[in-house]
Order: sequence, then structure tokens, then C-alpha cells
Amino acid sequence: MVYKKMAQSLLILMVMGLFIGVMPTCSNQKVYSSDPLIIGDNPVDEIFEIDSKTEFYHTGGIMVTGRGVLVVNGTLYQTGNVYITGNGTLRVDGGKFHIDGHDTNVYVDNYGSCIFNNALLHYVQDYVSQHNLIGGNNGQFVFRNSWVDCDGSIEFVHLVDNALYDAVDTHFTDWTTWYLYDQTALSLEDVNYAGDIVFYDSPTLRFKNTNVVMPWLYFAEGAAIDYTFPEEKTITATIDNTVKGISGIPWTLTMENCSYVAWGVNPYPGSDITVRNSQLTMAMFRFAGEGEFNLKGIMRNNSYYKDETIPVTDRHFRLVNTSVKWWKVDVIDDFQLKADSIVFSEMVLKNNSRAYLTHSICEGQTIHLGAEDNAFLYFEKGEVWSYVSVWENAVMVLSDSVVDWEKGKFIYQRCNIAHGNSRLYCLNSALKSKPEAYDSALVMFASITGPDHGRIGDSIPIFGSAWIDTGPESGVTFLQYQLAWAKNGTDWTVIAESFDPVEEGILGAWDTSGFKEGEYNLRLQIRVAGDDSDHPTDSYPVYRVVILTSSSSDRLTCGWRGKIQQV
Repeated sequence: MVYKKMAQSLLILMVMGLFIGVMPTCSNQKVYSSDPLIIGDNPVDEIFEIDSKTEFYHTGGIMVTGRGVLVVNGTLYQTGNVYITGNGTLRVDGGKFHIDGHDTNVYVDNYGSCIFNNALLHYVQDYVSQHNLIGGNNGQFVFRNSWVDCDGSIEFVHLVDNALYDAVDTHFTDWTTWYLYDQTALSLEDVNYAGDIVFYDSPTLRFKNTNVVMPWLYFAEGAAIDYTFPEEKTITATIDNTVKGISGIPWTLTMENCSYVAWGVNPYPGSDITVRNSQLTMAMFRFAGEGEFNLKGIMRNNSYYKDETIPVTDRHFRLVNTSVKWWKVDVIDDFQLKADSIVFSEMVLKNNSRAYLTHSICEGQTIHLGAEDNAFLYFEKGEVWSYVSVWENAVMVLSDSVVDWEKGKFIYQRCNIAHGNSRLYCLNSALKSKPEAYDSALVMFASITGPDHGRIGDSIPIFGSAWIDTGPESGVTFLQYQLAWAKNGTDWTVIAESFDPVEEGILGAWDTSGFKEGEYNLRLQIRVAGDDSDHPTDSYPVYRVVILTSSSSDRLTCGWRGKIQQV
């Protein structure tokens, strides 16, 4: 629920005294401004217009309040947050609105309105969730005969309280994921892509003449379902408590003449769900509360279930003659999940949850592998066919794993990013795109990539990487790495120590004079300065086994170096 909380709390900022005045309307030119802009404070019915011949480049916050109106008939390039509140209106009428910047959003609250009429909304973005539309408390987004362009990435829309999003004859060039809470409403008519509709509580959802509708149907505690989902190419249907086999749901969903409908279910603890003779595109399983669970194998993408009850005791979820194309897993609250050999489309950890995954694959159809808030995720000997992201104070550890967006069917994002004050530790892992740290985050990359054999008496070069990346607000610095060896994993002896990071190079030379034949363990640790995290870097070493022999015929092999990309 991170975005619900963010929407409710950040909208309070709309009363801030940051904004100090209004720029005069300019025309027939390019205008640049970095001054905060407030419209509707004095007078309350103030109108600020960017005419059809003006390109207005603005950096900083914009607030539209009172009965103020920001009219964009020309082009607005906005780098910074936009707040529309207290009956204020942003109206893009025949114009273009480009939003840029790092983690910048458009907030509509308290009867504010954001209206696009024959207009363009363009997200200038390099990563998923760089910009969001967030509405609450009678705020509304209205689109008519307009375009939404996300630069090949994804648009996120978050609605809380009783906010409204209403679009007619609108073209989305990229994918949209909607998150609806409380008594919100979503209405799409004559829309080419509806996208993912993830909802909770009691919203109202309406779709007419709309393509690619992918609702994640929320079944809360007390919901009882025994249902077969329609599979016609074009669907007209209503799902609510009046439908036979459905009870205990507080929401209503209607479709009229919609094509490429992909059904998804989201059974919560306390629900009783049976799906028969259906093709589910998505099954979302959210582990919540303070419990723990061990999961093995049963959740696998592209699986058919003749008659299977998912073995989780806090809800009843039965699949009869039903296929599931994609499984999505969320772990929230204080729940702890241990899973082995599962194949899923996405997993996101939130709150204080923990998860330990082994031999599993995130195929990335519904985006990525992620952790938020204060969550902890350990992913070992697995693959991610999209990207990873870490937010707030979360920690993600990738051990002996591969992250490669080229393996996935859908490309949402290529970069792997640690945001906020998070930690991303890559241990003996190969990533298609070099991981990056934003804000005050920390990325650690540690690997021993070879050799796996050596000859006694030689000075053997040990290959690998030992480096960190930090965000611009971080005070963490690289201190040193230490490479050591041991027989049977005890009594470690230092091979090399260095204050200089290494990217795919030689970590040290191992003198094996006087050694006996057998297996030896190598260990690499990275130490940093200025980090007070509960997960210090030197608590996450990497290891490699090397076999030493005395025969001159034995060949020194360097083994796999994890060289998906030069880093």
C-alpha cells in the first residue's frame, strides 16, 4: 500500500508556503523559469495561460489552488511536482504537457481537476515509476481525444479516497498500471489499452469499447466465488454480487464490447475462491500478516490445474480445469516467505516483510522483482528476465543469480536501480545492465569469477569484481576489499587487500607454494565507510571453491566470469 500512503500523505504538502508568485503569461517565444509557481492564491480565480505559440520550460513546483486555472494551449515542459487542489484546475487544451525530473508526480486532491482535451501527456522517463498520477479526495483526471506517451516505459496511476479517472477516445502508446483504493472510480471508453487494473476496497470500474483490459479481481475476506470467466473474443459482462456464484464483494465491474480481456484473480486471506473451466491470465497471491510459509513448485507460470487447491491455510483457492498463464506474488506486513522452484511474473515485497527464494525464475511479464519500505529479499540461484528495483530502506541480495532483460518477452525497463536509502547487493551474479544507485542508496557488486582449478606451486591470478555505487546524497565510500583462502572454510588467510575497487579484473595473486592437493575456499569481502545500515557490506561475502592439483597435465580454467555486460 505504499502508494496509497504516499498519496494520502504527500497531498498534505499542497498547503506548503513554497510558492511565492505567478509568472506573467508569455507568447511567441521560449520561456524559462525556475521560480516556484502558484496559481489561485491571490486572486482565487486567477488564470495563468500558456498560449499556443509558447514553449514554457519550468523547473520547480507548481500549485494550482482556490479557483485558479493553469491553461496549457501551447507546450509546458515541467521538471518538478504539480499539485492541483482546492477546486484548482490544470487544463491542457490542444497543448502538450511534458513532465520530467526524478521522482516527480502530478497530484490532484480536494476537488482539483486535471483535464486533457485534444492534448498530449508525455512522461520523459528512464525507469518505471519515475512519474505518477496520484488522485484523492474528490480529485479527478479527465481525458478526451488525447494521447498519453511514456517513452516506451509504463504509466502508473494511483487513486485513493473517492478520486475519479475518466478517459474517452484516448490513445495510450505504452502500458498503464492502475492502483485503485477506497471508493474510487475508473471509466475508460474507446481506449486502445486499458492495461493492468489492480484494485482494493470498493471502487467502481467501467470499460466500454476498450481493448486489452486486465483486471486483477480483488476478493477480500468474506468473498465467496464459484465462477467460470467468459472467454469470448469480445466481452460484455458485469461482475458484482448479483451474479450467480459471486457474493461478498463490495465492488462493481462492467464491460461493454471489450476485446482482449485478460482475467486475473487476487484472493485475500479469508476468501473462498473456486475458478472452473477458465483461462486465467493472472493469479495474484498476496501473503500478509505476521505469519510465515514455505512454498515449493506449485506456483509456476503457464500451468494447467485439473483440480488443485493451493496449499495455503488462510484462504481457500481452488482451480478446476483451469490454466494460469502468470503468477504474481506480493509479500507485505511482517510476513516471511520461503520459496523454492517457483516461476512467477513478478514479486514485490513491502512493509517489514522478508522473503528467501531459491532456484526460482521471475519472468517479468507483469514487470519485475522489487522490494520497498523496510523489506528484505534474498534471491539465490535464480533468474530475473526483466529488472530489479529497491526503494526506501529495503534490502535486496542477489546471490549466484542472473538478471537479463533480454530473456523476457516484455521490456519495461533495462536498468537495475536502488532508490531512496535502499541496498542492492549483487553477489557472484551477472546483470545485463550495470546496477545503479540513486538518492542515498548503495549498490555493492562482489564476485569471484575464476579460476576453479589451479596447479600447486603457481601464483594463481584470482579474477572478479569488488566495487560499489552510491547515490549523490550518500556519504558511503569504498574502504577496501579483502580476498582470503581457507581449507574447509576455516582459518582464513589473506591473499590480497586493496583500497581500490576492481571491475572485472584481477583481485589478487594466490601463492600456492607448499599446498596439498584438494579443495580450497576463496572468500571476498567488501568494506565501506560511512554506512550505519543493519546490513553492512562485509556481512555479505562471496565464495568460490578452487581445486588444486600437482599434475602438470591439469589445466587452469577460469570458469564462468558472469560477463553478460562489461561493467
